[in-house]
Amino acid sequence: MARRPDIGIFGSGAWGTALGLTWARAGADVVLWSAFSEEVAQLTAGRCHPRLKDAPFPDSLMVTDDPSRAFLAPLWISAMPTQATPEAWRGLRKAAPAPPELVIHVSKGILQTTHQTLSQALAGVLDVPVGALSGPTFADEVARGVPSAIVLALPPAVPDVRALELQAQLASERLRIYLSRDVVGTELCGALKNVLAIAAGLVDGLKLGYNARAALITRGLAEMARLVEALGGQAATVMGLAGMGDLLLTATGPQSRNRTFGERVGKGQSIEAARDALGGQVIEGMFTTQAALALAAEVGVELPIATEVQRLLNGEAPQEAVRRLMTRSLKSE
Repeated sequence: MARRPDIGIFGSGAWGTALGLTWARAGADVVLWSAFSEEVAQLTAGRCHPRLKDAPFPDSLMVTDDPSRAFLAPLWISAMPTQATPEAWRGLRKAAPAPPELVIHVSKGILQTTHQTLSQALAGVLDVPVGALSGPTFADEVARGVPSAIVLALPPAVPDVRALELQAQLASERLRIYLSRDVVGTELCGALKNVLAIAAGLVDGLKLGYNARAALITRGLAEMARLVEALGGQAATVMGLAGMGDLLLTATGPQSRNRTFGERVGKGQSIEAARDALGGQVIEGMFTTQAALALAAEVGVELPIATEVQRLLNGEAPQEAVRRLMTRSLKSE
């Protein structure tokens, strides 16, 4: 009889796979579930992910299209694209023999339809506590074992003793875990940084210089803080790994899909061409922008950078977005 796995990961994209590699190397038995049998066959045959070719799978990482194997694990990690996650879990939950103790999701974004974070949406679908794992981490670097740090945000329903156990379980010599109780703040930071990264890429594509990019990132951080605090998150989260750390990485790192998308648009590519050039990868900031603006309107918060990103996505000229930001009424910092 097969041994019970330690961790079940639902979703076999680059990020879920990178985490699975990390935990498997640290000694955990990990099951990586994909809904696509062809993908499972490819991953099983090659023992590596096509976007993580320098990171072969250890023996303790199993790939399957049968969710019952992942259901056996006491800890479930949700690693599917944000917008598809609630519906996917509705189907998975019906097939699961019993609910887990909790679910931790690692996706970044806000749902377009309901404007909820994933912890809010999944708590209703799964009826268990839902936490989030988020921070400044590119999948390829985590997969290769480059030293990284990330935030594990858990809700109050998870006792302190159990939270510390989970922190220790998911940490390794190459992945440092910081514990937080600010789930919504952590999620909002992870979502908004993708919107701001599109804007940073736009600045780079227009060749406006480092001064402009530094100003945009700094004001973007203030924009993020306004919305996070208005929705019940903590200022400390914004200034930590989940906020400032993730924003700096995503707004400047060459691996960032959102930044690269914005840069291509700034260089004159159409929205469609810029998306196609990224090989069909999800540009999460495109989905998050409208939802973030809707949330901001509900709580009376201004998001000028996100507003210009939305106009850009609607087809307005990149130069106009920058002009409007630079000619807004003058304010105190």
